[in-house]
Amino acid sequence: MATLEKLRNKAGILLAVVIGIALFSFILGDFIKPGKSIFANSEHEIARIAGKSVPYQLYQGKVEEIYEINKLFSGKTSLDEQTSEGLREQVWQQLVKENVMDEQYSKLGLAVHSDELFDMVQGRNIHPMIQQLFGNPQTGEVNKPAIIQFLKNMDADPTGRQKVMWLYVENEIKTERIFTKYINLIRKGLYATSIETKRAFNDRTAKVDFTYTSTPFSSIDDASVKYTDSDLEKYYESHKQDYEQKASRDIEYVVFPIVPSDEDKLLAEQWINKVKPEFQSSTDPKQYATLNSDSPSEAKNYKQGELPKEYNDWAFAAKVGDMIGPIADGSSLKLVRLAEINYTPDSVKARHILIVPEEKTQEAVTKAKATADSLMAVIKKGGNFEKIAKEFSKDPGSKDKGGDLGWFREGQMVKPFNDACFNGKKGEYTLVETQFGYHIINVIEKSKDSKKVQVAVVERKILASSKTIQAIFSEASQFAGNNRTSEQFTKAVESKKLTKRLANNLLENDRNIAGLEHPREVIRWAFTSKKGDVSDVFELGENFVVATLTAAREEGIAPLAQVKDEVKVKVIREKKGEMLSEKIKDAMKASLSIETIAQNLGSKAEQAVGVSFSSYSIPNAGFEPLVIATAATSAEGKVVGPIVGNSGVYVLAVTAQNKEDGDMNMEKARLTNSFGSRAYYEAYEAIKKNAEIKDKRSKFY
Repeated sequence: MATLEKLRNKAGILLAVVIGIALFSFILGDFIKPGKSIFANSEHEIARIAGKSVPYQLYQGKVEEIYEINKLFSGKTSLDEQTSEGLREQVWQQLVKENVMDEQYSKLGLAVHSDELFDMVQGRNIHPMIQQLFGNPQTGEVNKPAIIQFLKNMDADPTGRQKVMWLYVENEIKTERIFTKYINLIRKGLYATSIETKRAFNDRTAKVDFTYTSTPFSSIDDASVKYTDSDLEKYYESHKQDYEQKASRDIEYVVFPIVPSDEDKLLAEQWINKVKPEFQSSTDPKQYATLNSDSPSEAKNYKQGELPKEYNDWAFAAKVGDMIGPIADGSSLKLVRLAEINYTPDSVKARHILIVPEEKTQEAVTKAKATADSLMAVIKKGGNFEKIAKEFSKDPGSKDKGGDLGWFREGQMVKPFNDACFNGKKGEYTLVETQFGYHIINVIEKSKDSKKVQVAVVERKILASSKTIQAIFSEASQFAGNNRTSEQFTKAVESKKLTKRLANNLLENDRNIAGLEHPREVIRWAFTSKKGDVSDVFELGENFVVATLTAAREEGIAPLAQVKDEVKVKVIREKKGEMLSEKIKDAMKASLSIETIAQNLGSKAEQAVGVSFSSYSIPNAGFEPLVIATAATSAEGKVVGPIVGNSGVYVLAVTAQNKEDGDMNMEKARLTNSFGSRAYYEAYEAIKKNAEIKDKRSKFY
């Protein structure tokens, strides 16, 4: 045996050496290839920002780091997908900001000095993040001694967690501070000139009243408008900027739900009927249900009307030990036994003193328990409960009320606290431990007792068996394998009478498709496939999914063929504008009165009052900026037109010009503040745009 053990150990070492050499050769091979390294390889590149390559390893390292920090702050041991996704996005935004802003900071000589950091942590200008961590939520006062104590003890923490958390907080503070400095430099350099101020002042205070009439585009049938391909091309070429787009995809897909078969339902019925006599004869039905049910059975007192309707009335008419079932409840079968009948109050009024351990150590827990025992003894000897609660309780919601929690219903509090209140006697004091700490509880009042019941429920969920799942998967696989183009996909959907679903305008980093659970793999497939391709089978939650790619739009200016329908609408509107303008010109030749022109056009004259250059809409016409601008800059009494607007062609005449009072200095201050508020967002966005960011995260996530 000893020889065998030696051979195993040596073989293990030899295997490790062989694997190590192979890995070293693989990595070395990447390094010695001209112009290549494992980190510079485009296959490992997750982004290009301002011409710099960002390797996946760097990004993932930061992601793992923030995962751990989040666990430390939240006390959780694992993160759900939604939280993980949010943290990955946070890391991405931080990475972008670092890469696009660090060069800007360097050019300007911006930095955060150690004295400045000290001031934000312990000085007179405490940063909001520190206030949140070490501040009193009621008073807002920061506990500076606690900050100093934390920093002194940080290096003594054997786990190193305190230091990791602090370094993260410190880095966040510095990042926010230097960015604020940069934005403030821009904001301080922005101001409104006297010309800008005067123009803005006049745009807001100069008002006009005018009469207008219009002929809507809808008065001409689209089919009667003649245009050529040349017209479409000309419009497209002069409006290309309107058709800039992000890369996106459209898919069609069918779902094969994973649902139990008739055989699965029969097996569930057989199981529930088999355990029925055992459950009926069990001396401890709640324990039996706990051990055998597919779902946990809660030991709770239920009022009339709180149980499912299938057995609520039965429970309140039955005797302890009676059983009903099997009952079909959605996708499960249930056996229900009446376990207890109790008479308890619906609600109680209580007060408490909460003692919380200062740290998550056994020593701190023992100290908190000793404090609670001591206070309990003082109270039982006649100590003032309210005064002690205000001084010692750590419950911010009740301590200032002397610990008073008011009235609460059964089930509103955590179970140990709830049971102490509803099972305890009025006036007595009880010490209870919960996940929040130690509670000294005093029940003040109780409502009248009413009948409650406790039930034990054995539930058998009707689930799809492996055999059923395999059959559904085979059906989906056969569908995908026999229909490899969009045309075949559509014909098969129709012939099999399946429901075809759509998901349009999917972006490369999207993570959601309505109605599908975690469809990220489907979206990634859409961006690595060609138009007309049909996918293999995806398993998403309780569904198998097969998709086909129906449209693929690349980033940049959309080609004319893709936006031809949109361009056609615009060209037709332009043509209508020309036709209606000629019609209005003829009407204007016959008369210079808006009322007469309106009559000749078969429309009516409308009134607009108090319209300024900065107005957004006009009565009965809506958003018509060109009409508003024309009215605001026209002479009084002059008929002006035709004006091609958003919904039709207009002609107008200004009937009055007015000037409202205003303060030029206030206008200048308003403009300057507006420039400053825009600087925070627009300056950073401009720098990002100039950096030409290539986001390749979709290759990895």
